[in-house]
Amino acid sequence: MNGPAAAPGRRSPVTRVQTEDRDRAESVVGELFLPNRLDLRRGLEPLDMRITGIRLGGLTVGRLSYGRSVVLTTAEAGDFHVNAPLSGQARSSGGWPGPAVVTTPGTAAVFGPGRQAEIAWAENCTQLCMMISRYDVEAELEALLGRSLRTRLDFNPAMDLTSPTSRAWREVLGMLAGELDDGPGLINHPGVGRHVRGLVVDGLLLGHHHTYSDVLSAAASAAPRSSVGRAIDLVHDRPDEPWSTVRLATEVHLSVRALQEGFRREVGMPPMSYVRDVRLHRARDLLRVADPDRTTVAQVAARCGIAHLGRFAAAYRDAFGELPSETLNAL
Repeated sequence: MNGPAAAPGRRSPVTRVQTEDRDRAESVVGELFLPNRLDLRRGLEPLDMRITGIRLGGLTVGRLSYGRSVVLTTAEAGDFHVNAPLSGQARSSGGWPGPAVVTTPGTAAVFGPGRQAEIAWAENCTQLCMMISRYDVEAELEALLGRSLRTRLDFNPAMDLTSPTSRAWREVLGMLAGELDDGPGLINHPGVGRHVRGLVVDGLLLGHHHTYSDVLSAAASAAPRSSVGRAIDLVHDRPDEPWSTVRLATEVHLSVRALQEGFRREVGMPPMSYVRDVRLHRARDLLRVADPDRTTVAQVAARCGIAHLGRFAAAYRDAFGELPSETLNAL
């Protein structure tokens, strides 16, 4: 069973499939992520595979369940993969040297390229699965380090999604899950899509330990005021850019730690909090002068690089005491 058909001549950005056929289940997951094989021998319950997936350039995201216990064996991965249970439990192995990892809501398994994986899904397990371009991850890390990678990039196989350092990553997961529930909205805007991909890559590199984490920490140094000032100017001049902490630091030739320390010193908040505030004020300026008959809140949000309308409305109301729609329609 497939979701609603796309308009003639236009491919739907979302894949929605429900099937009881094992071959079909393997094929759909293979098209979105990796070639795979399903082992159903552990029970007699019928298969009820359900998947909703979306591609955003070098990022593929899908919510996947099988309706029964299964063991999925993948082909050798070419990219990085993160599987985060939304319900139930999964047991993953083979995607890294070492023992299997058991994940539940609040934890995730991180797989690197060049290895096969075996994932045992419990009957009630639904996972948010992400495939992240190896090129994007390694290029971002090289930009952050200021040099090419000399050894393989490996992440710890188990990610704690409840830690303070993973807060931004949790927010991105929530936004992506919402897009899969409600259908692609702002995320279809090219600028917003780039922003989301940047947040995913940065969340992985900065919020989870890997073989270069200590090198990144050691690279932190005091940020010259002129460099921080250039970063602040960039945010004001181009608020719609898909800024991330890593990209902003790279633009002004600072380490991430140095940029963070500089922003706390100069404006009293982290870089991405400052970006959010600038976008909110820019959106308010645009809404005040917009024609409500020709302009929507969503259009203004997209022009300001704002990816999630629900969070935008809540943050806007907290900042200005009214909803964006009320500003737009004010006489």
